[in-house]
Amino acid sequence: MLVSSLYGLRSQFIFSIVLLNENEFVKFLQYTAFNLLLAWGCCFFMWIISPAASGSGIPDVKAYLNGVESPIFKNFFTIKTFVAKVISSALAVSSSMVVGKEGPMLHAGSILAVVMGSNKWMQQQMEVAAHWGTYTYNKEQRDLVAIGAACGVTTAFKAPVGGVLFAMEMSTRWGKEIMWRCFLACAITIVVVREAVTICSTAGHCKSLQWGSLIWFKITFPTPYEQVWAIILLAVVGGYLGCLYISFNTWVCVVRKKWTKFMWARIAEVCAISVATSIVFFFMPVAGRCRSCDSKSDDQCLTGEGEGRGGGAQFKTFQGFHCHTDHHYNDLATLVFNPQGYVIQALFQAHSGTFSFTSMLLYGVLYWLMAGITYGAFIPSGLFTPSLIFGGLLGRMWAEVLVAMHVADERAVGFYALLGAAAFLGGLMRMSAAQALILMEMTSSPQMLPFLMLVLVISKNVGDCFNYGVFEHQMMLKNLAFVGLAESNSKKFHINASDIMKRNDDKGDTLYITEPGCVLAEALDTFRDNAAFPVTTHPLEPDEKGGKGNFVGMISRRNVAELIDSHGVEAECIDLAPKVEVAPIIIPPNMPLPFIYRIVNAEGFNYVPVVRWNGPLEGIVSRADLVEVQNEQLDRFHLKEQLEKMAHEIDQGKIIGSMHLDNNIHAQAFKHIFSNPVAAVREVLDKDDKPMQVDDTYYLGASVDERDRSYASALAVRPSHDISHRTRFSSRSVDTSGGHAATPSSRLGASAHGAQGGQGEAREAAAAVNGGVSLGASSHPGSVTPLAGPGIGAADVEMGASGVAAGGVGGGMEDERAPLTGGLPPSSGRP
Repeated sequence: MLVSSLYGLRSQFIFSIVLLNENEFVKFLQYTAFNLLLAWGCCFFMWIISPAASGSGIPDVKAYLNGVESPIFKNFFTIKTFVAKVISSALAVSSSMVVGKEGPMLHAGSILAVVMGSNKWMQQQMEVAAHWGTYTYNKEQRDLVAIGAACGVTTAFKAPVGGVLFAMEMSTRWGKEIMWRCFLACAITIVVVREAVTICSTAGHCKSLQWGSLIWFKITFPTPYEQVWAIILLAVVGGYLGCLYISFNTWVCVVRKKWTKFMWARIAEVCAISVATSIVFFFMPVAGRCRSCDSKSDDQCLTGEGEGRGGGAQFKTFQGFHCHTDHHYNDLATLVFNPQGYVIQALFQAHSGTFSFTSMLLYGVLYWLMAGITYGAFIPSGLFTPSLIFGGLLGRMWAEVLVAMHVADERAVGFYALLGAAAFLGGLMRMSAAQALILMEMTSSPQMLPFLMLVLVISKNVGDCFNYGVFEHQMMLKNLAFVGLAESNSKKFHINASDIMKRNDDKGDTLYITEPGCVLAEALDTFRDNAAFPVTTHPLEPDEKGGKGNFVGMISRRNVAELIDSHGVEAECIDLAPKVEVAPIIIPPNMPLPFIYRIVNAEGFNYVPVVRWNGPLEGIVSRADLVEVQNEQLDRFHLKEQLEKMAHEIDQGKIIGSMHLDNNIHAQAFKHIFSNPVAAVREVLDKDDKPMQVDDTYYLGASVDERDRSYASALAVRPSHDISHRTRFSSRSVDTSGGHAATPSSRLGASAHGAQGGQGEAREAAAAVNGGVSLGASSHPGSVTPLAGPGIGAADVEMGASGVAAGGVGGGMEDERAPLTGGLPPSSGRP
């Protein structure tokens, strides 16, 4: 309603300015000043309320659904951001800048979902569901965001099924439970929206809705299946123009980063864009063609076979604007000064010849350039509406060519306009299923679905040959660590977990089950970016180089800090067991990378432990490791490297040279295509569907020597980390009683286990951990001492080549949770 009201006032004011019989310069000043005032007001409201409301919001929501943690999200889902988003979006759309409202509506819908889900009962339910807190991100909260985003798309396009599919294509985690909840929410949303519009229109107080905010299309298109070849050509051209827009907008955003580091500069940039847009659009109709019109009324020249609902369609044709002949109108003025929703209706419904080819070409080129410059500025900006307008122009131009060649009928111009919009959207956003349903539901034309599917699939694949989608580029520009950017390319490299994991060595961030307080404090200070630390038992042979303890679990940074606060930094031995979280899943070192991507994205894991055949921790695969390998090895476009190189050249003053017009990815692709077209087509069609090659399989009964030889080749692939929290501490020594003794010089005087065999609770827990269950080591008599609790027999269980050996005072098998509790009752602080 707010967007409709502001847009109605804006349109009426613009009409009055344009049609006044005054000096052209005076009208230009009024037009520019009005647009500048709205643009400045948009930036001002965001600045004083919430700067997080700038931009589309879709790249940020997509990254959030992927599990990305970033300071950007601190104020991204607040009610202040919602208010700023709604007000600023209405002002931005009304300021004549080339932006849409659909992306901001998706962001607004996700904010409402988070706010409504912030009540006490919902928070309790989510806390109960999030039982793997350290290992996973808050999946339940992100599911709410996905549902809210789907409702936002439903409100913007009146497409409930399209909204569900859009949220599904944005999310990397999706299931049946989210599907039916999202479907129900979108169904309720569309019923409420339609009923509200019906009641409002019946009461007669909703005249503002006719200005393009809530318009339903109902168009009957022909179905020329014999013109499939023309549709394919349109899809190829539209897909390439979409990916070319991405490259241009990415370059603009990199340049923008250099000049808009301060808030005043960002606001000044928006004002400059507003003035430039006003200059281009006000003087563009001078080059327009005067088209004949049989009616003297301004609203009767543009007619089509479709039916507009939601207030009726009113198309101002601006008769007499730069046309001095009676009963003629300026076709460029009709495109420039009408509301965006009516321009889309005109492109989809108006008969052939309504707009001249040259006028559409000029308007399309300038509109494409202004859209590329505007997107990413300090305003709420969407891309759906600009894409529909530019794609509609492209399709109509192609249809006019086919009509002139007597290939297509004059009634098919709207048909090709819709397919042109789909082609550009497919090359721009790479969401085929969602966009097909959105366009079908928006136009109420189910017969168009096969053509839309064909065009979107082709345009998406054309765009994939040159770069990623526009949202992926925006996430990279914002340094959002999106996992899965190049997932489809991971099969070609045959990378395993051992190649990307952070290794468990003396220079790693691994903690033992019992640690002095000074070591824990040093770990927190050394690894400031770590949200959690892996925890292992003490190595059975600490003097042996590369000795590793058995994996126990993960402990969060917050819990480590709590233990230090409760025991003190000077504590000689702090038992981490009460705060260690058991891993829900572990993977072998030879796990292929595509499977790791599926595990991380489907279940939302932040950390995946890599454990050898029966216990020793080899390393940890984190989201940061996956992002690093995808940026350095899997990304065939080397997007991060290109952005860094471009930013470096811009800093040196080579702004135009940073585009590399003669040797960028588009120029290289065309050189390859023209030099060997057959090979280029074969590369596009050839898929790497070969099964994954696994070099070795870790069997439980295999000998240690065989597994060491099979795994030795992977040890040198990824270098170990040079930073360690143990740089000031030497290796531990083991006494004959099973305790791990640290000398005063090596452990700052801290002794985890006294040589005389102290009987403290922490020492008993540590001994139980190392003596209760031993995974992945051969028997070492005398190196461990089983701990027997009251009524519970201790066991020394060894899995692998040595089989299972049980023993202890009670003769019974120790509980499998003994490594975490040491046979003692769990403390109250244990989760």
